[in-house]
Amino acid sequence: MLSALLAAATAATLAWTLLRRGVDPVIAVSTSLLLAATPLLWSQALITEVYAPAAFFAAQTVAWTQETPATSRRAFVGGCIWGWGLSVHPALIFLAPLWGGVPRRLWASWAGGVVVGLLPYALLPLIGAGPQPWGDVHNLAGWWDYVTARLYWGYAFALPWKALPQRFLAWLALLIRQFTPVGAALAAVGAASLARRERLPFWRTVLAFGAASAYAIGYHTTDSLVYLTPYLIIPALWLAEGATQVVARLDVRRARWWSLALPLAALLWQWGTLDLHRDTSAREWWEATLRAAPPGAVLVTAADAHTFTLWYAQEAVGARPDITVVDRDLWAQASYRQFMGASAADPAPALDTFFAGRVRCTVDTAGLTCP
Repeated sequence: MLSALLAAATAATLAWTLLRRGVDPVIAVSTSLLLAATPLLWSQALITEVYAPAAFFAAQTVAWTQETPATSRRAFVGGCIWGWGLSVHPALIFLAPLWGGVPRRLWASWAGGVVVGLLPYALLPLIGAGPQPWGDVHNLAGWWDYVTARLYWGYAFALPWKALPQRFLAWLALLIRQFTPVGAALAAVGAASLARRERLPFWRTVLAFGAASAYAIGYHTTDSLVYLTPYLIIPALWLAEGATQVVARLDVRRARWWSLALPLAALLWQWGTLDLHRDTSAREWWEATLRAAPPGAVLVTAADAHTFTLWYAQEAVGARPDITVVDRDLWAQASYRQFMGASAADPAPALDTFFAGRVRCTVDTAGLTCP
């Protein structure tokens, strides 16, 4: 529910930002509706994840950077918003160029706001649960590894060079798919217009979006482009500018109302992807997998999709409490082994040794492979 609410709030924030920029209300509404209908944001609104909240704070950051802060209070609040967003997801660090317009005399106020926004990280040792899979936040080293996402450092910019062309094409196709080909063309028109009219602010948005895109493209996982979810707000701004320019050139009465056809066309074009109420494939997979598992078995997963699906089946649905799900890659982490009740000392004990006497099965998309 929180993801859905914040995804909707992201679209509303975009509309508010566009209205403050003087964009026609009809174009502002149509652009925000189109953002809400993008497959990336829509998909994150349906699940409990960090990307919809991150998108909301990215939208708020973009909104607050549309004007140069004139007072220390405004600089402080803006810093708080961005800092809070960073505490939701550190990938919002790429929004840093948007703050290039903060006057030097207000740097201290802005930086103080960022520090206040980051306070949730400082509270982790106090409110964090005991041993948990992602790190031990009750000691300084574990806390630092957790807040800097050390577990994932190996994926950053690790995509093999030979895979870059294909990933770049996937990035381009994804952006066109989010906004439709017409919307992507309008974004290009708007970007060209803003490059002439608002050169410095525009190039800050280009730098932010470009840095986030480079990170997503170079991140060595199959779903890395999800990192673009919080940054869709930037091409949406360009799109609204492009729609404004096209409507002005058409010089047709009520041409602005045509912009409402864009989100409608996007919904019709992508409804098969957006409408998941009949998609029961995940439930069918976990039911079949757990049904096939021997009593008291240890299920070793090697993919996040399998790990989280089985965790959900056990924790939310209460299915097969006799089974232990073990993430193969996380087993190398001391905090994860401690969470599983094993010794945190290195080297990690072999799974066969720790779970001696229990049937160990490997999990893949096809199901289980057991001895």
